[in-house]
Amino acid sequence: MDYVEKSIFSKTMNPFVQAGIILAGAIVFMLLSKVLSSSSNDALLDTAWTISGASMLFFTIFNSVFSLSAKEINNYWTKSIISFFGIMLLTGLAAYLISGLSIEEVGNFKWIYIVIGVGYLVFVSIIGFMRTIVAFAQKEEWNQPKQRRRKK
Repeated sequence: MDYVEKSIFSKTMNPFVQAGIILAGAIVFMLLSKVLSSSSNDALLDTAWTISGASMLFFTIFNSVFSLSAKEINNYWTKSIISFFGIMLLTGLAAYLISGLSIEEVGNFKWIYIVIGVGYLVFVSIIGFMRTIVAFAQKEEWNQPKQRRRKK
């Protein structure tokens, strides 16, 4: 019987596919929130913008995890960054069209977008740094620890 790795860390997925799935889910949730909320309730008008920010965070986490198993990391990161900014723009556009409110009208969502964007770039950098450390450690020979002489 062959052992098959079923960990999420061993799976790889194209960032464009990840973005498409998350974008479709975000739009479905935005439409559901629009249907379920009454138009007279101002507290629920920014729900579409909240879903947009949540979808960007969701992409950030899963994209970082899937990047650990990517074979060609530079190609993967290029696609990832394009996908992230695509999600940012398209979910923002969908939130605007569904809620009828611009990002300026819903409060601090402009800053939330900036923080999530910078956070994504930090996550990508941390993953890149981790991969560099692991690659360096795998190249090193670990025969025996260096013996030290004790002074008597």
